[in-house]
Amino acid sequence: MKVYINILMLCLVFTVHAQTANANYTISFEGTWSASTHPHANFSVNAHWSNLVGAMHNSNVVFVNPGSLASAGIEDVAENGQNDAIQLEVQNAMNAGNANLFFNQPFDAFSPTATAATSIVADQNFPLLSLASMIAPSPDWMIQVNSISLLDTNGDWIPSIVMDLFPYDAGTEDGNMYASNNPDTVPQQPISSLQNIAPFSNAKVGTLTISLVSLSTTEFNINTAFSVSTNAANKSIQIYNADRKTMQQIEMYDAFGNLLKRYANPSNEAMKTFTFPNTKSGLYIVKITTDTSTVIKKVLL
Repeated sequence: MKVYINILMLCLVFTVHAQTANANYTISFEGTWSASTHPHANFSVNAHWSNLVGAMHNSNVVFVNPGSLASAGIEDVAENGQNDAIQLEVQNAMNAGNANLFFNQPFDAFSPTATAATSIVADQNFPLLSLASMIAPSPDWMIQVNSISLLDTNGDWIPSIVMDLFPYDAGTEDGNMYASNNPDTVPQQPISSLQNIAPFSNAKVGTLTISLVSLSTTEFNINTAFSVSTNAANKSIQIYNADRKTMQQIEMYDAFGNLLKRYANPSNEAMKTFTFPNTKSGLYIVKITTDTSTVIKKVLL
């Protein structure tokens, strides 16, 4: 009971002195792409999605933009379903103070109608969401979302956003069938819509749902850009440290104030991942201690 009370007091203290408002969101994409919604003689029996990758960022950076040329990271997602290059682009943006979170979420099945869902803690200084996933197999086709704001025009967190997503061509590889390893597109072309262009019909390929779970206010030094995201598939949390501050200690508590894990190895890595394979779904508290401050984050696993 004593530990529980202490944690509650800790949360209250940091709420009172909060400088930055955060919001807990779930992001879910459900595929509706199929042989019935997009009938074509050569619809692939191996149709599936690559991992859903995305970032939270500000308006100083753009990761994917229809009408513009794809970056190397987006090209790798669209052509190969690989995410290392886009993760590096996001980390570079984090180091420049223009992004604070990257997620890489697998789908729940190898199927064009599978779902990928993750939880994030959004920061009002980085309110824009961008994401992408490969339509596979394909030359360079993908879904994409460019810089959608989770804040409304009054600066309030939006309770729910539901978007129909459609197929796009990254403009980097030739081909008009469900096959990869085609010649490069020379010169590279801007990202363009494939809606109602064979082999796609006019129908959507999936639905993106962004839902506000709860609001939280955390102690946050404006010069210290910590953020936390979660991966429900493997029960892991990712801590993003854009300013590369030294984290002296990282602790994770359950909602009842029980200490689950303590990491006391100092680190200033830009991204650090911790896995809790036996953790039940629910609300958890992450406490990050630096040389000069303590940051409390609430996460959903």
